[in-house]
Amino acid sequence: MGKKRSQGKTGKTEMSFLGGLPWEEIVTVAGTIVLALFLFGLTVAAHEFGHFWAARKAGLVVERFAIGFGPKIYGKVVDGVEWQVNLLPLGGFVQLPQMSPAEELEGKSSGDFRELPPASPGAKIFTALAGPVASLGLGVVCAVAVWIFGVPTNMTYRTTTIGWVEPGTPAAKAGILPGDVILAIDQNRPERWAGRPGAVVESILLGTDREILLELDRDGKEIITARVLPERDAEMEGLRRLGFEMYPAQVAWVDQVIPGGPAERGGIRKGDAMITLDGKKIWNPAAVKAAVEAGQDTLILGIRRPSGEEVELKIRPEKATNRKDKMIGVIWKMAEVQITHPTPQEQVGSAAGLVWRTLRALVTPASSVGLQHLSGPLGIFERLVSLLRTDPRLVLYFSVILNVNLAVLNLLPIPVLDGGHIVFSLVEAIRRRQMEAKTIVRIQTCFVVLLAGFFLLVTYHDSMRLKKRMEKPAESAEMPVFQGKAK
Repeated sequence: MGKKRSQGKTGKTEMSFLGGLPWEEIVTVAGTIVLALFLFGLTVAAHEFGHFWAARKAGLVVERFAIGFGPKIYGKVVDGVEWQVNLLPLGGFVQLPQMSPAEELEGKSSGDFRELPPASPGAKIFTALAGPVASLGLGVVCAVAVWIFGVPTNMTYRTTTIGWVEPGTPAAKAGILPGDVILAIDQNRPERWAGRPGAVVESILLGTDREILLELDRDGKEIITARVLPERDAEMEGLRRLGFEMYPAQVAWVDQVIPGGPAERGGIRKGDAMITLDGKKIWNPAAVKAAVEAGQDTLILGIRRPSGEEVELKIRPEKATNRKDKMIGVIWKMAEVQITHPTPQEQVGSAAGLVWRTLRALVTPASSVGLQHLSGPLGIFERLVSLLRTDPRLVLYFSVILNVNLAVLNLLPIPVLDGGHIVFSLVEAIRRRQMEAKTIVRIQTCFVVLLAGFFLLVTYHDSMRLKKRMEKPAESAEMPVFQGKAK
């Protein structure tokens, strides 16, 4: 792990280590990780602070306010409450001796609270509800920030026009064509999902029927109805796909032409738009790529110049000296990104709907969604790091989803969760007497074991996905080199 010197493009010499990463990059990565940990901790802290505030308002004793589980790495007692940070950043808790005991997660009480009067069912419900309400409140605050500052949005994924259909996929076998406009998916009309980036993909992934019913508009002349049996995508951990959902319609704009390549020699210029291939309209750059990968010797491309002039060019794909596969030697213009300002209502409603559809798909046998597709703290943390490095505004948008998720999931009637506390309290209110502590402990112990198993499972899948991404060879940043000469 020695140090080495590297010469940058600017001519400056910079110190680097750990595989040649410059110090500036290392500091950036480290700072991003620290910031992501802080943001994740803030989400947990807001939820737990809701419990803390409500407990104090209800006159309950608060023994401990903790972020994380496991061994304590920091603790300080303030006004009779121990504020602590624990080793495992998997959540947090507020220890309330007068509520249902949860020593399996929170540890044993440091004092003797047997003489304290038991909390009323109303106080317990009020305290339990305050956590999800606080999470929802933080989600709304983030949504307002997104509304004000905006969020980068890939406008391509707002379209419902199909840009490319992969050969051999269920969509291709069903006769679906590029240019078809999706009118409905499983009888859900566009007003249910159109306009949201990724809505078409989401509708397919989270569907709960064995077949997908598609209603399509073809050329504005006829309405096509197709029942398509999805296939499982191995690269997406078995999630279902049709073969078009990742290719919405977009213009095949040429951003760069590689010097000496077939495209340059054939007359293609920067700013050109490829509009036809072998006489057929192109709805997505994937059509050109597929023709090259299929081994087609000559491509007859219809080109529209920036001036509006249209020409027809013949291009012969070939291998670059530093690449294995054939190519025509162009770099496509990136998808259009705009700053949009969705309203807080739209954001919160969309996030809540996503949670509901995911939960429904999770318990529906015909769905392809399983526990292996869920993410835990590791997956969330990795996502935060990625978004921070892309655009901080995306973190705000993700925080809306994260906090709404936290609010909704904690209301599920599962012991150990807030919804479980509410159920216990309602039972006590109906019976007009407290449940036996031993009974509660036994129930919670069983669910703590199940919860621990669930966390281990999602963490395992998160780590496998992370490992796969790290092992996947990155696309070469080196430009293709062609031996041919431009005309």
